[in-house]
Amino acid sequence: MKPTYRAAALLAALALTGLTRQAFPQDTTAVASSTDSLTLPQPLPKQGLLKRVATDGSNTARTILRTYAQPAHWQKRDFVRLGGVLAVSATALLVEKRVYRFMLDNHTPTLDRFERAGYLLGRPQLNYPIMLSLWGTGVLFNSTWLRDTGIMVVASVTTSGLLQTALKEVVGRPRPNADRGNLHLNPFGGIAYHSFPSGHATLATATFWVLAHQVGPVPLRVFFYTLPILTGLSRIYVGAHWLSDVLLGTAMGVAFAETVVRLYPRVKAKRGLSLQPTVGGSGAGVVLRF
Repeated sequence: MKPTYRAAALLAALALTGLTRQAFPQDTTAVASSTDSLTLPQPLPKQGLLKRVATDGSNTARTILRTYAQPAHWQKRDFVRLGGVLAVSATALLVEKRVYRFMLDNHTPTLDRFERAGYLLGRPQLNYPIMLSLWGTGVLFNSTWLRDTGIMVVASVTTSGLLQTALKEVVGRPRPNADRGNLHLNPFGGIAYHSFPSGHATLATATFWVLAHQVGPVPLRVFFYTLPILTGLSRIYVGAHWLSDVLLGTAMGVAFAETVVRLYPRVKAKRGLSLQPTVGGSGAGVVLRF
C-alpha cells in the first residue's frame, strides 16, 4: 500500500472510531505459536477487494465456531474459573438489594449523564457501527490491523451476545424495578424477565476488551478496560439489572473476548474449508481441508 493510502486509511479509522493503530503493522499478519504467543509478522499476499471480503467472512465464521467449541477442550483450571465466577455472582445476591436501594436514593444530574453514557456504550446500535467501521475501513484501504480488529470485535460480540440472549430467556429473571425481588424466576416469561445476565455489560465488555488488547499505549488500554465498568454501574443505577446480572455479564464479555483474541491468529494462519481434487497411483479422489 502506498504511503498516501496508508495515511488516508488511518485518518478514516481515527475519524470513525477514535483508535490508534499499534498492534499489527500494515500489510502483515501475526501467526500464533504453540504457546499461543505471537511470532514476528509475516508478509501478506496482495488481495483484491472481493477476495478480502470473502477471506474475512470465512475467518470470522471459523473464529465464531471455534469459540463456541472451546468448552469441549476446557481443562481443570477453566472449570475452576467458571466456578469462581458463579460463586462471586451468587455472593452478590446477599448485597444487591442494598446496592440497588443505595443507587436509587442517590441520583444526581451528573450521575444521570454518566448513566446515559454507560447505557449507550452497551447498546448494539453503537457496538455494531464500531465493528463495521473498523472492518469496512480496513477492507477499503487494505489495512490489516483494522480488518483484524474489526473481525475480532464481531466474533466477540456475536458469540457473547447470542449466549446472553439465550440465558435471558431460559433464566427469566425480572428486573429490580419490577419489584418482584432478586430470587423470583419466570423462564420464557417474555421481555419483562430479561434481567439475567446484563446484555449491555456483556456487549460493552466484549467490544472494548478486544480494543484494549489491540492498542499499544497503556493509558488508552486502561481507558478501554474502564468503559464496561461505567456501563455495568449505569444499569444498576437505573434499576435495569441486579449486581449479579452485571457481574456475570461482564465475566462473559471478558471470557469471549479473551477466547477470540487467542484463537483468531491461529484461525487466520490456517486455510479455510476447501475441497482439493487429488490424483495418485491408486486413483482419483477429493481431500477435505479445514
